[in-house]
Amino acid sequence: MREDFEPFENAEEVWFWFCTSASARSEGLRSKSDYWGKPRCCELPDIQQIIKQMKRNRHLNNRQLRVMVKWGQLQVPPYYERSAKRSEIRLWETAMLNFEFYLKRRRIL
Repeated sequence: MREDFEPFENAEEVWFWFCTSASARSEGLRSKSDYWGKPRCCELPDIQQIIKQMKRNRHLNNRQLRVMVKWGQLQVPPYYERSAKRSEIRLWETAMLNFEFYLKRRRIL
C-alpha cells in the first residue's frame, strides 16, 4: 500500500510542522492514527536527527536554535512580526537556509 504524502513547500513549513507535532506529542499524541493532519514524508525523529547533524557540523548554533524554537512555537516567521529584533530575523534566515539544504539532501523537500 502506497501512502500519498502532502509535500512541504519550504523549510519554514517543515519547521512549523515539526514544532506543532512535537507539541502535540508532549500533550499525549502517540501514534500516526492519532494525527489529525495529512501524512508527511518524514517523522519527528527525522527532523531531530537533522538538527543534531546541523549542530555537529556547526551549521546551526545555540542562538539560531533558540530563535527557531521561539518562532516555531509562535508559528510565524520573525520577519512578519514587528516585535522581532533584526538579529532574530538574521539568525532565522541563516538557520532556515542551512535547514533547507539538509532537508533537500534528505529528500524531505
